[in-house]
Amino acid sequence: MKLEDLVMTLDDFAPLQFAEPWDNVGLLAGDLDQDILKVILTIDLTIPVLQESQVNGCQLIIAYHPPIFTGLKRIDARSPVGLALSQRIAIYSPHTALDAATGGTNDHLADVAGLLSRVPIRKVASSVSTSSSAWIGMGRIGGVSPSSRLALIERVKGGLGVDQVLVAGPLEGPLNKVAVAAGAAGDLLQLAINQGADAVITGELRHHDALAAAAAGVMVICTRHSCSERRALIPLCDRLGKTHPSVSFLVSERDADPFQFA
Repeated sequence: MKLEDLVMTLDDFAPLQFAEPWDNVGLLAGDLDQDILKVILTIDLTIPVLQESQVNGCQLIIAYHPPIFTGLKRIDARSPVGLALSQRIAIYSPHTALDAATGGTNDHLADVAGLLSRVPIRKVASSVSTSSSAWIGMGRIGGVSPSSRLALIERVKGGLGVDQVLVAGPLEGPLNKVAVAAGAAGDLLQLAINQGADAVITGELRHHDALAAAAAGVMVICTRHSCSERRALIPLCDRLGKTHPSVSFLVSERDADPFQFA
């Protein structure tokens, strides 16, 4: 299969026009006419992930976080991008396009949180035809089944495969509406509070934002940045495999959050 065909599929799954304006998404390096037989999915393109892709004979790395973010003036041949180029391994990044997309990063986090119904925290009117929704956007907010805040914490830990999370705000109180924001909540936190969220699940949060949430009676669960995103690679990998059965897709086993608890 040609790289161009996979790029078209990825843009269909997560239309690039809905990425945040500051982001750098899409095909970052590669020849559209290149044959693709094996693809690896990762959150971050690191040296261990690059080595893993070489061992597995991959021709494409789908790196959720763009390894080329701002304008480049030089490329170190020993860097992950430099090594990928030298091995003729293409690089594609969906990042916030996948966050906004139906069935993308935020919808997976919403599934983990148990949202029964959901809408984007910050909506974007869709001008492209999709099979699932006429609206996409950043974050998700919706109702949940009756539960305690402590139970939600345990549900998130189990669903994301993490042993510990950071929690701010009250551990007791009503839990009728939950918001999720994969990665960093940023301005989505206040929007979620304004929309009546009792709890917000995100990867990371600024100190003063956590204080503001706690003061508003909203519990915030911070999982670490990439831990809120990583499990979403699994359904994306499955979806790509079903769409292109002639290509082998795998999720990196070397990709990991840079932080650990000590």
